Amino acid sequence: MKHVRTLHCGTSIENYKCCIDNQVAGFTHRGPESGDIIYLLIKIGKTSYCGAKFILDTITDEKPWNDADKYVLCFKIKEIKFAKLFDVSFLKEDGGEYWPLKYLQASKLFDEKASVHLEKEFQKNLSQVKTIPSENESNKTTETSEDDTEENKISEAEIEKIEKQVPDAKLKIMGTFQTVQFLNETNPFRGLEQLVTANFFNLFTQYDRNNSLLISQNRIFKTHQMKEQISGVSGIPDAILITFDKTRSSCPIKIFIIEYECYGEGKVRSSEKSKYLNSHIIPQLMQFASTFSVITDQQTRDNTLNDWIGKISQEICDTDSDADKVDKWMHELDPKIQTRQIISFFERKLKAAFKKNVHVFLIIDELSAEQKETIGNIISSFILPSENPIKFDCSIVKLIQKISVLNSELEYALTVQ
Repeated sequence: MKHVRTLHCGTSIENYKCCIDNQVAGFTHRGPESGDIIYLLIKIGKTSYCGAKFILDTITDEKPWNDADKYVLCFKIKEIKFAKLFDVSFLKEDGGEYWPLKYLQASKLFDEKASVHLEKEFQKNLSQVKTIPSENESNKTTETSEDDTEENKISEAEIEKIEKQVPDAKLKIMGTFQTVQFLNETNPFRGLEQLVTANFFNLFTQYDRNNSLLISQNRIFKTHQMKEQISGVSGIPDAILITFDKTRSSCPIKIFIIEYECYGEGKVRSSEKSKYLNSHIIPQLMQFASTFSVITDQQTRDNTLNDWIGKISQEICDTDSDADKVDKWMHELDPKIQTRQIISFFERKLKAAFKKNVHVFLIIDELSAEQKETIGNIISSFILPSENPIKFDCSIVKLIQKISVLNSELEYALTVQ
């Protein structure tokens, strides 16, 4: 039997609709896997309703929600079916008094009895058209998640009772860990860049290895030079990430210009970090964004673009596994393509991506939400020739040292910084 879960959008009609319209499902916890059957829920008043179900397809980095940062795991979806909105409180018959904790919180796995019951009710309400609640029916907000389906206020008298009926309602801790500093960005043993590059696809699981190319050779991609060069800003990114998704028909290739930055042990004071952020990090990211933006003259853009595409093609041709990936991608776009045409076809797709779908991706050891928002606003002000804004992505990576491991088979840990 396939795994069955629910995905609860809380009271957010916007998120519910966004999931269906973009055919993407986002989870705030890890656990769901490709192939899982998902029933999509929305809360109206104090009642949870189901209006759609689908199967999780491949992992994706697409996050179309306004509150995208909270989703740690996203999938494309397939085989979507709709139903007239129906109340799922009948699951109390299978899960008991605390059925929301058992079935709705954190997209937990359903048992067979509840799975059969939910599918039966879905079939009763099957519909050929999607049903989206009106704003009058539910408060529109993006400050919700699947965890908002259960009231947080639980009396002490109920805690013991809940633990007996729903054993996994309480998190079981596998171990405890201490956050420590990277030495710096480039140290070969304790440097952020070295450690992240070596573990890139294990850290950033939203990028499928089979549909991604990471070119991490330092200093091979040079951007144009500003007329007035800023001290400390080289305009040379640390890596390039290329992702492929044939469902993005208008532009199946996406380009990420990666910059690693690390305060590490050398910058511990707030004033030092602030100065470095404003004098180096932000200008560096702006340099990357301006390179492919319309603010730079076309000849300079074209020179940089052609140089980068040539280097990307060379790196791929020098690595058999990467060449095999690109061959597969291009055959997915054009099954009849001839072998001798693949590189030129790929280069045309790359060129289109540099004009339509560029992201500046900062990987850093510390950044506040306010700083991230500010940088995002700056980067999105740079417009590509397609009139699309350049997008800003950011991940904060911490180095963690083990204090103790209590049970390596469990899922959660506590860290102290």
